[in-house]
This record gives sequence, structure tokens and C-alpha cells, in this order.
Amino acid sequence: ILDELNLAPTEVLEALNRLLDDNRELYLPEINEVVKPHPSFRLFATQNPSGAYGGRKPLSRAFRNRFLEMYVGDIPPSEFVTILQK
Repeated sequence: ILDELNLAPTEVLEALNRLLDDNRELYLPEINEVVKPHPSFRLFATQNPSGAYGGRKPLSRAFRNRFLEMYVGDIPPSEFVTILQK
């Protein structure tokens, strides 16, 4: 799980892009090694809207297309109380 993906440095996003494209590999320059993910590998990421909070940058459409996007709005106060009680 990658939390706040749109706060990641560009170099990290470029490396992830290669992992998520048809190559399905991750190059680690520090050790000059290529890592291939397990066939069942899945990546989950979260982010807040780029305009709503400081420091977040919009991700490219090409990069976002590698994910299934799901928007989760604010929790209504009544539901929040129920969650806290349980």
C-alpha cells in the first residue's frame, strides 16, 4: 500500500510506472539489479485530491490509467459516530 502517492518524488513515480507497465520490472540502481514481481503482485495506493491539500501534485493520466480509481468522500457525521461506537 502506497499512501499519499501524489506526494512521491518524480523518480519514484517513474520507477513505479515501469513496474506497472508491460515490462513489469523494477530497476534498483543502487545495487544494479532488476526485480520482477510475483505473478499475483498487486499494488494499492491512496491519495488526496491535488488541489485540496498542499504539496500534492496531479498524477498524469497515463500513470493513473494503471490503477482502478475509487473516490471516497467524507464520512457523514452520523456514520462517523457509529464507527467510533463500534
